[in-house]
Amino acid sequence: MGTHPTSPSHVQISSSSQTLASYLKEHPELIGSAVRDRFPSAAEGNLPFLFKVLSVEKALSIQTHPDKATAEKLHKELPNIYKGNFDLLLLEPNLIEATDDNHKPELALALTPFQAMCGFLPLPDIAKNLKETPELSSLIPRTILDDFLSVSSSESAEEKLQKVALKNVFAAIMTADEADYKPQLDTLVSRYEGLTKKDSIAELVLRLNSQFPGDIGIFCAFLLNHVVLRPGEAIFLGAGEPHAYVSGGKSTSITPESTAQ
Repeated sequence: MGTHPTSPSHVQISSSSQTLASYLKEHPELIGSAVRDRFPSAAEGNLPFLFKVLSVEKALSIQTHPDKATAEKLHKELPNIYKGNFDLLLLEPNLIEATDDNHKPELALALTPFQAMCGFLPLPDIAKNLKETPELSSLIPRTILDDFLSVSSSESAEEKLQKVALKNVFAAIMTADEADYKPQLDTLVSRYEGLTKKDSIAELVLRLNSQFPGDIGIFCAFLLNHVVLRPGEAIFLGAGEPHAYVSGGKSTSITPESTAQ
């Protein structure tokens, strides 16, 4: 539900209807002065967020969103690639003009038990997973792996070095050749299937593999936080946070500023 011009919500009034934006423009008290003062486009009836109710049976793709400055730059330089409101284009692919230059931070509120992967694990936790999962560590060049393990165990490592080490590990895994990672993933899945007692990572790996057999993204189960929300709990996903919704009967997802003009 929202006021984005490419797929606006409508308000039914008696036997006629009008767009939500035009109705809110006529009734500014419904938006409130605090919102209008912060978001100038709200004066025209534009909501600074997009409201979605999701039912996640199959895990959604791993993604991340740029910050506002980067979104504006990408939209200006690559308007046919960074369209801003990508979700709307999935629903209505013929909307050539369905573009905007806004970033897309998200707030997800669980209505039922809900699982997601969001943000990178602390480096020591990733290092632990690498040490305990040879199928994963085998995908990383030795120099990159050794550097990461050294940085992750150091209490004095600079944040810049930590970010570089993490970036190198993540890139090495995500760009591994299929001929290298597929056999390792098959071995990992077989090993987990044979476990009598499975921990949360094993269960997540098996779930993802059942939905996307042989997908390299399954290895993100060892790199990202696996969050289980109870009804009423929420997570915020800011710029640069890798995330994927894994499962949940219904989850309310609010994307702030997604429709600000």
